[in-house]
Amino acid sequence: MDYWNEIHTAYWVARTGTVSGAAKRLGVHRATVNRHIDVLEVAIEARLFLRHRRGYELTDVGREFLQVAGRSHGLLEDFLGRLRVQNSDIEGEITVATLPPFNDLISPGILAFRQKHPLTRVHVTTGDELSRLEHAEAHVSVRVGAKPVNEDYVVLPFCSLEFALFAHEAYIASRGMPQHQNLGGHDIVGNPDVNSPAPFEVWLAQNTDPDQIVIRSTNPRVIEDALLRGQGVGFLPVSLSERLKGIEQVSPALPIWLVQSWMVTHVDVHWTDKVQSMLSCLKGIAPKT
Repeated sequence: MDYWNEIHTAYWVARTGTVSGAAKRLGVHRATVNRHIDVLEVAIEARLFLRHRRGYELTDVGREFLQVAGRSHGLLEDFLGRLRVQNSDIEGEITVATLPPFNDLISPGILAFRQKHPLTRVHVTTGDELSRLEHAEAHVSVRVGAKPVNEDYVVLPFCSLEFALFAHEAYIASRGMPQHQNLGGHDIVGNPDVNSPAPFEVWLAQNTDPDQIVIRSTNPRVIEDALLRGQGVGFLPVSLSERLKGIEQVSPALPIWLVQSWMVTHVDVHWTDKVQSMLSCLKGIAPKT
């Protein structure tokens, strides 16, 4: 623990892959970076990096050592980030990108953020296309499906959304109660797609015939409206359905239909005061499953 500076330097050499990259990130000279690496390797009596013309490559010992260093770095940054949020007046604009199904979910979090920081302005963007955080298209992005993998992204769990099949009482009165084990003979509204990140859309594609799909759309509002008008059977988030008049749940919320969501930020802005505060407000209102 006598080598915090050297460990910090080694961490950024590992992250950037080059001495010059670490030096730029830390605001020091290349010679300082080299000296810190040499001192650290002597102290632990092990080689952390293999030097070559293209940069520095971690040894097996280096990978193990810097995993520990990375966790320590993350914990310290997390503490400092929370401390900055608690002791700062935040202002300016922050952009949150989300998918349409999450509009209602994130609204209370944005309200809490604005109440906490009245000098801020929140820009909410929605759409099926993912925001490119590396191009500063958003500060925070809510995504679904498999955990995003990008070395420049910080990915935090947001919530798991329960989905189930629903139909309007008028549809049920006319066509009978649907059974999810066998939807044959029923009209379906949704977007069956075996390549969808939404597991319930994959299930629809595997368990219905194309000619059953009377309304197809990637827009959740279109599906919701079609269900409310009694046009078929389709999926909705259980949390949303509770406030839709006349909508009845016709299947259990099966675990295979569960949708995992993530809060994603770019490492360059993750620890800024406003991003940390927004993440805290969003996480505070995430539904528990």
